[in-house]
Amino acid sequence: MNSEIFAGLIGFAMPYIVEIVKAKLPDTKGKWLGYVLSYGIAIIVGALSSYYEGKFDAENVLASAGSALIVSQGFYNLYFKAKKIDVKIQKALQ
Repeated sequence: MNSEIFAGLIGFAMPYIVEIVKAKLPDTKGKWLGYVLSYGIAIIVGALSSYYEGKFDAENVLASAGSALIVSQGFYNLYFKAKKIDVKIQKALQ
């Protein structure tokens, strides 16, 4: 499977992961934590998917990380936020 496709598929799970981690940590972190987690997860997913495809170089890692970020942000803004899933996760985990 192409590393960008795999990273994009993982991007659908990223909003859930970010919200669960944010719910477990104090509110003092704000939006900063969400951005740091998103970028960190995207880079890790990009590196792992490129490594397992056998094309571990900066170009492929960044392409895969970009795919994960684009999909996660699109999914978050078009579906996750509209359905207020983030609020439901916050309430369920508190």
